[in-house]
Amino acid sequence: MRRMFVVIRDKLGDSVIAFQALSAYRMAHPEDDITLMVHEHYMPLFVGERGYRFVPYHSSLRAFAWVLWQRITFRRFDVVLVLRGSGSKVAWMARLLSAKLRIHALNRYPEIFPDTPTDPGPALTSHETHIEAAMRSLRSLDPELAYPKYLRLHGLDAYRRPAEAVVICPVSDELRRTLSRDDVIRLLPVIRIRHPGKKIWILVRQSGDEGFVAGDFEGAEVRAFESIIPLLKIFGLAAAYYGVDTGLYHVAAAMGIPAVVFFGPSQPYKVVLPGQMTESVRLGALGESHCDNKECTTPACIHKVIADWSATPSENVFPERCPLSPDLRDIV
Repeated sequence: MRRMFVVIRDKLGDSVIAFQALSAYRMAHPEDDITLMVHEHYMPLFVGERGYRFVPYHSSLRAFAWVLWQRITFRRFDVVLVLRGSGSKVAWMARLLSAKLRIHALNRYPEIFPDTPTDPGPALTSHETHIEAAMRSLRSLDPELAYPKYLRLHGLDAYRRPAEAVVICPVSDELRRTLSRDDVIRLLPVIRIRHPGKKIWILVRQSGDEGFVAGDFEGAEVRAFESIIPLLKIFGLAAAYYGVDTGLYHVAAAMGIPAVVFFGPSQPYKVVLPGQMTESVRLGALGESHCDNKECTTPACIHKVIADWSATPSENVFPERCPLSPDLRDIV
């Protein structure tokens, strides 16, 4: 039996993916004692999962207080593992804890995490799926560990109810992966054909996100959520998810909700596990290319793929020197 302390400290989608990797290890090693530190904001996602001691925190001060208590009471771990998270605060927490092995899935701070598996190098990591780094670190503990085929948090089944609506999630934390109002309006007729009789909810973090306010969306309703629990209650009534590559998709997938995800700068193969109930939609001309231009505010790749998927005409407005594909201007 191993005593493990695991840290997952990142954005929503990355946290869900990292936890799925840890769940694969948990299933293979039910005898291990796993303590998981995760932000209090995300606790509703994970608290229903069995086999973990959860340490929620809402501030660095609270996290450090817990770590110092472990040191004062002489609690020792076999493994300290950072699945997601970086920064000096995470490094110092790991340094303070007593452990035989220290591993950082993202290959940070080698002087503190000397047991981290060898990084395969940028030529290979640039093509890795998002779950790969977490799995590589866990496979250093169990070389035979099988990769999960899909995201699933069974503890969230408690939120599921008879499906009432289709949910559209147009907003990302990056403008280059955000649907416009026109994009959403293009989707509505197709969604109504696919899901006759279902309500349509346009889900945003707060009213007014990127211009999505209550108004004329041809009968669709704009709904805002402020925290994880209201989000889970809305997803609990969802028949399907339509949206972009964002953390909300990963939550929907983990709840077993069928999804249609529209990709622009990012690649579907990196995000969608093979067993997901997910239809990935992206311009074929992009191939497996990736766009690193995070300053893009005119995501032509998103607008064009929405227009093609919904079979509606669109203007081809490209940002100057669009780096995504040199051939894109010639095919649209």
